[in-house]
Amino acid sequence: MMRSVLRVYVFMGVSMNAAAAFCAEAVPGADRGLFTSEMSTARKIADMVIEYIVRYSFQALGGIVIIFAGWLVAGFAAKLISRFLHDKKVDVTVSKFMTGIVRLGIIGFAVLIALGEFGITIAPFVAGLSVVGFGTSFALQGPLSNYAAGVSLIFTKPFKVGDVVELTGYNGEVMDMTLSRTELRTLDDTTIFVPNKQIIGEIIHNYSSFKKLDIRVGVSYDTDIEKALGVIRKIVAEDARIAKIPEPKMGISKFGESSITLYARIRCFRKDYWDVLFDVNERIFRGFQSGGIRIPFPQREIKIINKEA
Repeated sequence: MMRSVLRVYVFMGVSMNAAAAFCAEAVPGADRGLFTSEMSTARKIADMVIEYIVRYSFQALGGIVIIFAGWLVAGFAAKLISRFLHDKKVDVTVSKFMTGIVRLGIIGFAVLIALGEFGITIAPFVAGLSVVGFGTSFALQGPLSNYAAGVSLIFTKPFKVGDVVELTGYNGEVMDMTLSRTELRTLDDTTIFVPNKQIIGEIIHNYSSFKKLDIRVGVSYDTDIEKALGVIRKIVAEDARIAKIPEPKMGISKFGESSITLYARIRCFRKDYWDVLFDVNERIFRGFQSGGIRIPFPQREIKIINKEA
């Protein structure tokens, strides 16, 4: 019972002397020796707890302050470097990469200092981290290869944010580029995330200034081909949105079952792509109609054999 009373007094924050005075009156003389020994042990535990709190509370507070200060300094330095790179007209992808590295480095340095304030020795921690990193690198070869490919793309710069490209079979505008993936927005307004490791080693089409536009139209076999190509040439030449360099190419691309396919390869500014495509197709259709050039549809010749005859 006396032990329970002692624990309650200590838990409630009552001083050890007050607890001892109370319990000494209630404890019989035969048990006072045992009680004195327990009080001595309790005093030692309480002194140890108080000493630990006094010694390490300020260190823990200092570690938290260091991390917070490092976070503030990292944000300020990132903004400063971003403004400097913007004034120097550095590519936005490289600028984002550099500011991210600076921010991460400052925060990491602050965390290492804070660990020392918490009483954690940094050297064994770094050594252990390197061993763990070496082991996990084999298990994370896929994700890590994305980061390595991202660094290569940032510095070789086959494309940048805002370019219209064709990557791994997808066409779209580059909206964002990080170390792990590239974000594309296709012409039908679909967002696609392409892992960077799938881009390295593949053929990249960059249509940052001009985009290739292919026009295909079928005409019947009895058509005057020169007349049909002349209609297409005239339409292309009269459209100021179509680039004259490189020179547009036109000719026969395919002999089909029911038609001859005429092909025109032209280029235009990417912002005019859909307008040019729709306008040129409409003008070709109307030009063929007015010129008497027939656009055929698939035909089949069916023979019915009468066995009774």
